[in-house]
Amino acid sequence: MMDPGPQVVTYLFGNEMLPITDTLIWAWVVCIALIIIAWAATKNMQEVPTGLQNGAELFVTAILDQIEPMIPGHGRRLLPFIGTIFAFIGLSNLVGFIPAVQNPTADLNTTLGLGLVVFLISHYEGMKENGVLGYIKGFAEPVFILFPLNVVSELAKPISHSFRLFGNMVGGGIIITLIYQAAPWVMPVPLHAWFDLFVGAVQALIFGMIAIAYIAVARDG
Repeated sequence: MMDPGPQVVTYLFGNEMLPITDTLIWAWVVCIALIIIAWAATKNMQEVPTGLQNGAELFVTAILDQIEPMIPGHGRRLLPFIGTIFAFIGLSNLVGFIPAVQNPTADLNTTLGLGLVVFLISHYEGMKENGVLGYIKGFAEPVFILFPLNVVSELAKPISHSFRLFGNMVGGGIIITLIYQAAPWVMPVPLHAWFDLFVGAVQALIFGMIAIAYIAVARDG
C-alpha cells in the first residue's frame, strides 16, 4: 500500500523550503507528455485527419462544443486555456492507474493551483468584458449590503473548486485500497481499470465545466 499524500523526493537547490514531491514530478511528466502528443498530432497535418490528428481534432471539437453554448463567440479564444485544463487533469487522473504512481490531482497543491488559475482568469475575463469599475460594481448588486458577502463567495470559489477534485481523487483511491484489502477478489483488474478511467474522465469533465461556468458568470457581471 502506498503512503497517503505526496512524498518528498528531493529539495530544489538543497533548500528544505523548496521540496520536490513525487506528485510534482509526475505533473511535469504529464506536461511533457501533452507537449509531445500535441507536437506529434500536428507535425504533419492532413486535410483528411487520421491517427493522432484525428483524435486531437475530436478533442478540440468536443471542448468547443462545451464552451460555445456557455460563452457564445469566445470558444476559439478560450480553447487553449480550457482545453489545457481538460487535457492536464484528464491525463493526471489516469497516471494513477500505473502501479506505485501517485497521480498529481491527489495532491492539494496541484488542485489548488489549478483552482487559483481559473479564479484569476475568470476575474480577468469579467473585468475585460465589463471594465474594472463595472465589474467591481457588480458585487454590490442587487443591493450594496451584499457586497462583502459576494466578495467572500468569490474567494471561496477556488477553495471549493480545488477541494472537489482533490477530495474525489483521494477518496476514490482510499475506497479502492480498502476494497482490495478487505476482499481482493471482489474487484478484478478490468473492473479496477474501468473505475479508474471512468472516474478520472468524469472528474476532468466536472472541473473543466465548472471553470467554463465561472468564466461565463464573471463575464455576465
